[in-house]
Amino acid sequence: MRVSATLSATFGATGPALATMFGVPAKETHMVQPVRPTTHRLLYIDNLRWSAISMVVVMHAAVTYSPFGSWYYREHPPLGLGTQVAFAAYQALQHAVSMGLLFGIAGYFAAGMVARRGVAGFLQERLYRLGVPLLLYIGLIGPLTEYYVAGSWWSQPRRSFIEDWLHHVSNGQLLDGSGPLWFCLVLLLFSGCFALLCRFRPIGQPSARPVPSLVAVLGFVLVMSAVTFAVGLLAPEGRTVLNIAIHDAPQYPFMFAAGVAAWRGDWLRQISSGAGRRWLVCGLVGSIALWAAIVVFGGALEGRLADYGGGWHWQAAGMDFWRSATCASLSLGLVVLYRDLFDWQGPVTGFLSRNAFGVYVLHAPVLIAVTRVMHDWSVAPQWKFLLASLVGVVASFLVVGLLARRVPGLRAVL
Repeated sequence: MRVSATLSATFGATGPALATMFGVPAKETHMVQPVRPTTHRLLYIDNLRWSAISMVVVMHAAVTYSPFGSWYYREHPPLGLGTQVAFAAYQALQHAVSMGLLFGIAGYFAAGMVARRGVAGFLQERLYRLGVPLLLYIGLIGPLTEYYVAGSWWSQPRRSFIEDWLHHVSNGQLLDGSGPLWFCLVLLLFSGCFALLCRFRPIGQPSARPVPSLVAVLGFVLVMSAVTFAVGLLAPEGRTVLNIAIHDAPQYPFMFAAGVAAWRGDWLRQISSGAGRRWLVCGLVGSIALWAAIVVFGGALEGRLADYGGGWHWQAAGMDFWRSATCASLSLGLVVLYRDLFDWQGPVTGFLSRNAFGVYVLHAPVLIAVTRVMHDWSVAPQWKFLLASLVGVVASFLVVGLLARRVPGLRAVL
C-alpha cells in the first residue's frame, strides 16, 4: 500500500491520521504518476446514484409498513415474526449501505469540483445546489407534506396551514423538518470543512496510486466501527439533532473522506473487476451471515432489542462493525459492478439520471400519497410494500421529470 502521500496531499495535517486509518505508515512516501483529469461524465456513477436514490424511496416505503424506522406516515399493520424479520433484514442492509455510498460518491465529486473550480467556486456551487433545496424543503415542501399529504400536523381543534406553519416556526420545530434532506445539511457541513482544508492545502490533481489492500480496507472498517461504537456510548440509537441520527453519523465523514481519497488516487478506474466481484459476493454473503448470527445469538428474536442500539453491549459493537463492513464492501463491489456493466446511458437511464436529485427532494409527498391511496386495500402488508415501492419510484421520477423541473426556477435546483 502506498497511499499516505495521497491522503496527506488531500487533507494536509490530517493526512497521517487518515493514512493510518487506511493501514499505511504515515512516513512512507513514493513518486507518483500524474493522471489526466477525466473530461467526460462517469455514466456508471450517475447510474449508481439514481439507483441508490431509488432505493431510498423503497426504504421509506418499507418503513411505512414495518415496525422499524421513522417516517411521516406509517400504518403499523400486524405482522408475523417471519415478516418482521424480513423487513428488519432488508432495512438493516439498505440502511448500512445506501447513505454511506451516496456520501462516498459526493466526496469523489467534491474533490474533482474543487480541482476544477477552486475553493470559492466549489462553495458557491454547493451553497446553491444543496442550500436552496434544503431551505425550500424546510420552509415549504416539508410543511405542505405534513399538513396536506401525511396529516401529521393535524391538531385539535384544527388550525389552518398558515397557523400551523407559524406555530412550528415559533417553537423551533421547523428546523427539525429537513426530512430526507438532512443529507443535504450534512453534506453542506462536510463541503465547508473540506473547502477549508483545501484552502490551506490545495488539492492538486489526481495521481495514480495502488488501490487499498485488503488489510487497508479492514483497518478502515475497524476504525469506522470503533468510532461509531464510541459515539453510540454517548448517543444511543434513536437520538437525533436537526433530524440527523447521531449514532449513524460517523459513517458519513469516513465515506466522504474515502471518496476524496479515491479521486486523489484514481482508484475507481484501477480497481480490478475480479476484486470488485469478490467484494460484492463476500460482502453480500458475509453481511447476511453475520447479521443473522448477531440477531439470533443476541436475543433480538426474543424481543431484547435495547442492547443493539448503543452502550457497552457486544450486540451494539457487533452491529456497528457489521454496518461498517457491509458499507465498505458493498460500496466497493457496486462501484465496480456498475463500472463494468452500466457505463452507458440510453433515453430511460438518461432521464433517471437527470431527475435523480429531484426525486430525492420530492419523493416524500409522492410516496405518502401513493401509500394513503392504498390504505384500504385488503392485502398483506408485504405486497402493499412491494407495490408502493414500484409505484412510488416510478411516480416520483415522472412527477419530477414531467412536472416539477418544468416549473420556472425549480429546474435549476432540482
